[in-house]
Amino acid sequence: MAKDSGRSGQGLQDELLGQPVGELFHDDILKVDVATASEKVAAPLQRLSGRGGEPPRTGCLKQQMIEAARRWKALACGEQEFREWVAEIPDGDHALKDFVDFVALTRALTTQHGKTGWPRLEHLLGLAVLRLKLDPSPLLAQATAERMGLVILRPGVVDHREIAAACSLRLATVRNALSRREMRFRPGEGVEVGEAVDWMIKRKGFLYPGVNAASRERHINGRLAAAHLAQLPEVEHRRQISRLRLSEWQVRATGQRFAINSQGVQHCLVMLPIDDVEPLKRLGVQALENRSEDPTARLYQESFPAPPGQQLWQCRVPTMAVLEALIGYLAEDARTPKYNGIDPLCQP
Repeated sequence: MAKDSGRSGQGLQDELLGQPVGELFHDDILKVDVATASEKVAAPLQRLSGRGGEPPRTGCLKQQMIEAARRWKALACGEQEFREWVAEIPDGDHALKDFVDFVALTRALTTQHGKTGWPRLEHLLGLAVLRLKLDPSPLLAQATAERMGLVILRPGVVDHREIAAACSLRLATVRNALSRREMRFRPGEGVEVGEAVDWMIKRKGFLYPGVNAASRERHINGRLAAAHLAQLPEVEHRRQISRLRLSEWQVRATGQRFAINSQGVQHCLVMLPIDDVEPLKRLGVQALENRSEDPTARLYQESFPAPPGQQLWQCRVPTMAVLEALIGYLAEDARTPKYNGIDPLCQP
């Protein structure tokens, strides 16, 4: 089993790992934590500002920190993509950095008095740092961290706590995966970020699938592929095939149809009628399988019809680069078989 090398997973709290972030950082719970922490830091802040003789003013501080906590939550819990989150920070806005300083002050006060403090707030910022560390644009992530007063420790690798936090998994689950060598663990360091996100994207609880979607070379699954296709002008979504858990798409330029496992977490699987699969191999698709004689082929033919005699193939699309290459190939008029106006919705 991979051994822990000291305390890692900066800011992450072991007792909070494995809990759904929607419950862990519910607005009402987060509001209570920030409110109680504000009451504790109000008096020290007033003394530092030279107004120690006045009654502590917690109202303004509390509201500012509650709003800042919500903004950090959007990044930390994967509710908002990193670039969009950064773009929405107005020039001269110091609220997010103020929250980092606020949490640091609560940490210092609780350490001084030997109390537990507010681990949820520490965990929130720990997740935010983790999201920055995973981003495929490390220079932008590092610049953002410095701007917010955060430090990204061990850039380029993640440890067992960070993997667990990113997927809402228990530590034991991640340790078992490392023991089975599902990821290569470097003693004293951790798992290389790229390898880690390729493993994490296959977990239902992974908070940041956009990391893989933003990189052309990272592993993708059916969910990511469906979300990407929905943004492409070259294709249009036709319908869901519920009984097969597929979504059907059509290339606008050629009429070529194909289906993907739009709810798939492990892999992106594509099903399409085609005669010559050699070009697909050159594109980089994997696990090509002729499903024409499959016992369930009738279901596919009913839901996803092809011209008479056309073979039905399934393949795995490993990355966004291969998916885009496949769409480009299917859009090439001279090479692509047509449906000749066959509409599956009109089939008997």
